[in-house]
Amino acid sequence: MARHEPRSNRFLRPEDRAPRPYGARAWGAGDLFAEGPWHEIRVTLERQGWIHSQIELIHDQLRHGWPLVMAKHNVTVLTGHCPLRSGRQG
Repeated sequence: MARHEPRSNRFLRPEDRAPRPYGARAWGAGDLFAEGPWHEIRVTLERQGWIHSQIELIHDQLRHGWPLVMAKHNVTVLTGHCPLRSGRQG
């Protein structure tokens, strides 16, 4: 009787290997950062009053390895705007 080994998740499924449409990001809503999952970070940023374009910039900063506190600071400097409700909570 042949013994079946459990499948490894090491290899991509064929649909994961398909080329992405032009402009599609390799990162998605399932991103996980030191501060938590991206979808939770995004909701918190929205509650704090960050606008969509700033949230995308923060996401880019996080993907480049910046901690959330520094990502917020960098985006504030880049855009010249910081939401009043963002406070110094990090």
